Amino acid sequence: MGVKVSEDFQEFLRKGEGWKYERLEKDSEMRKVVERVFDASTLLTLYHLINRGTLDRFGGAVSTGKEAHVFRALNPEGEYVAVKIYRVATSDFKNMYRYLVVDPRFRGIHRDRRQVVYAWASREYKNLQRAGEAGVSSPRAIDYEKNVLVMEFMGEEGLPYPRMKDSPPADPERVFRKLLKEVKLLYREAKLVHADLSEYNVLLSPDPILIDFSLGTDVSSPMAEEFLRRDLSNLSNFFRRQGVSVPPLAELLEEVKGEG
Repeated sequence: MGVKVSEDFQEFLRKGEGWKYERLEKDSEMRKVVERVFDASTLLTLYHLINRGTLDRFGGAVSTGKEAHVFRALNPEGEYVAVKIYRVATSDFKNMYRYLVVDPRFRGIHRDRRQVVYAWASREYKNLQRAGEAGVSSPRAIDYEKNVLVMEFMGEEGLPYPRMKDSPPADPERVFRKLLKEVKLLYREAKLVHADLSEYNVLLSPDPILIDFSLGTDVSSPMAEEFLRRDLSNLSNFFRRQGVSVPPLAELLEEVKGEG
């Protein structure tokens, strides 16, 4: 099976704008990435997305994470899109499952590695849809299939906007208030808690953009309150380090939830 995947991937790359076949042959690190991410099933899923007009050309990696890699690609109109591929074989599906079963939308899911990873990608797609419909500043959901999610590319000319962790805001007070507004929109209008919000999952354009909605949880979940507290605590800690006078957590919770 490994040989077949390699041949398919080489053919796929011949259309690409980011990776070159020669580099793949010489770069052992790139080959390791390919082996971890592009199994036969994932390649077939990418071909399906190409055939239905979601993707046209595939590019290089934008970011890597514990569960997924994000790649740059082009759609048939020549516009950049982001392609997030969840690794099936190496994902911590047991941890994914624990988050899914407390989300009312996924309580009936079976504890099967592949199905859990597929549900995880579906969950992020649906979360992005809800966030976008509520007016939250976040990538627009474009398409998904199995373990592959296609979304709006947040950057310019193929270069992603910087993470807030790597490029702290010049005006942290302004960005903090804008982020609090986004969290409020997400909670009140989209009925979601991000559940993984920190300086690692905010891009600056220079306005803040929320990314990585895979842990996003419906507000009806019994864990929603705890997740919201964690999100607000993470943001509070970051902005206090930037010199912002952040209100107490109880006040932030009231503001987000519309209480008091």
